[in-house]
Amino acid sequence: MTLLGTSGAVRSRVVALVTVLFALTAAWNALLNTLLARTGLAATMQVVYDPTLPLTTLGAAGGIAAATLALIVTLAALARTFAPDTDALGDSETVAETVLVYARAVAVAVGGTLAAVVGLGLLVVPGLFVLVHLPLVFVAVTADGEPLGQAIARTWTRARGSRARVAAVGLAVVAIPLALAVIATLTTLLPPAVELALGVAVTTVAAAAGLAAFVAIADSLDGADAGSTRTDRVASTTSRQL
Repeated sequence: MTLLGTSGAVRSRVVALVTVLFALTAAWNALLNTLLARTGLAATMQVVYDPTLPLTTLGAAGGIAAATLALIVTLAALARTFAPDTDALGDSETVAETVLVYARAVAVAVGGTLAAVVGLGLLVVPGLFVLVHLPLVFVAVTADGEPLGQAIARTWTRARGSRARVAAVGLAVVAIPLALAVIATLTTLLPPAVELALGVAVTTVAAAAGLAAFVAIADSLDGADAGSTRTDRVASTTSRQL
């Protein structure tokens, strides 16, 4: 999907969601700075993380959990907006079906991230495989409305031959903000507030662009399968059971 070929309403929705994504990312970073400061980890690492918020350790931890959930929901809405045959608000779905889609998105994001961390910590390679397939599974459950098991199975099959492309996009999404964060940590060229705003802006743009790329990749893989039995765009009457 390209924004140039979409309606004004879709472009406005993308801009609104990216703005929300920016605000949530900024809040998440400020909450993380606060948690590091309150737990003493910042002092242990001899790094000053600013700005912080006037919260306790428990308040900062709870805030991070809430902000993480909101970020996942926003990314899911953005993926549905980028997809050519679906809608962030579920115009062709019942309320229960739309809620189920977002619940699956949260399950994929949280469960996939934990699986990747465990895989990387134990054997590395399994974690890398999870990271490569995770974006496409996320797109499958949000934009395509697939159940979790079906999304995982079909993503494994569809990604065959395209894993390098998916990995390259994922690496770019992670590497650009990470490089900026490392530079910011090692230098004091900018005031903390400006540094935070710049980092959040880069992270937001990278995440939104990467998500659009993953949706486009998933759609191209679906198109390649269209000659067989294509079921990637689930109709409103299709079963959506877990």
